[in-house]
Amino acid sequence: MKMHDKLKIVFIGNSIVNGFPYSRNQSFVDLYSTLSGHYVINKGINGDTARGVRRRFNQDVLLYKPDLAVIMTGTNDFIYKESFVDECMGIIIDLVETAKKENIEVILLTPLSVDIEMAKLKWMVGSDVDYELVQEQIIELKKLMINYGIDNNIKVIDTNYEFSQYAALKGKHYTYYDGIHPTKEGYKFLAEIIHKYI
Repeated sequence: MKMHDKLKIVFIGNSIVNGFPYSRNQSFVDLYSTLSGHYVINKGINGDTARGVRRRFNQDVLLYKPDLAVIMTGTNDFIYKESFVDECMGIIIDLVETAKKENIEVILLTPLSVDIEMAKLKWMVGSDVDYELVQEQIIELKKLMINYGIDNNIKVIDTNYEFSQYAALKGKHYTYYDGIHPTKEGYKFLAEIIHKYI
């Protein structure tokens, strides 16, 4: 696949793919579409998990017969305690294998780190979410994704690392809306990172 050709790309995943809390045209997916000129379809759903992505993968990815599927998931699995890290990774592998059978290339995006203190104050306030544990699970999943990519020749963009570096440089209030989701500036940065690697 030549990335300079106009491609049909489906992005699928959670609220960060969708662009929460802003309108979809502020999402990194739509901003990337403008930067790249590719035909891009945004299939992000607020609150979705790896299981949710798997349930709708046929309808939301395979049906479109894209050249490329870009997957970002995992955070909600750990926030809602829907699956453990190994199970989540198993689902991601299943999605990759399903896409490959249909001759669809896959790129994985590592889930963004959470800002623990901000998330406690601004996201699901009063819940029993253990954000320290969520953060540990995100980092563990990221490592599994990167190793899987190396072992199986699957491209993994470490958006977790890139965004964490950006947040360290700019400050969390510039980059995080609520400790989970990026600000408009954060989404712009993600679009630029995706454009750099795709």
